[in-house]
Amino acid sequence: MIISSGQILTGKAAATIQNGITVAEDANGFFRTAYKAVCFPDTAPATASDVNGTWVVEGASGKDDNFLGVIGDDTAPEPNLTLSSRKPVLDYGASRSFAVGDVMTFERNGVMYVLAGGDIAEGDLLKLGANGTFVAGATNKASALGRAYEAAEEGERFMAMIGNVL
Repeated sequence: MIISSGQILTGKAAATIQNGITVAEDANGFFRTAYKAVCFPDTAPATASDVNGTWVVEGASGKDDNFLGVIGDDTAPEPNLTLSSRKPVLDYGASRSFAVGDVMTFERNGVMYVLAGGDIAEGDLLKLGANGTFVAGATNKASALGRAYEAAEEGERFMAMIGNVL
């Protein structure tokens, strides 16, 4: 669930994104959803994405300047429905990977659950980690992609305000 909606755009996968929407069991046995960061590719495909947004790839460490947002919710907003059947892209409790050419929504400038690429303390300024995660270590608010609203250990989901400049 995305807690507060910011800007919602549509992206088309320029490369495979493994478990872009991750559903995992937490320490209390509850299944929780978290979402990966996406970036504009270093080299975009030659064809137009033909979506209300652009081509995307999984976020990666050192690609903060290419950051676009975080993959959207599994059942809402509407673009994460299978357009031919209007069914959600996920079965209940399932993670979702995106193949080249698959369409997804991504969000920014909102509060959402993301994945920790390292240990996170509440209040940490965030930058991109490996495999679409977020890590602590942005040096100032101007360079930060977000702020952690709760603590998390590496691999856990946590709530964060995620922003973007362009």
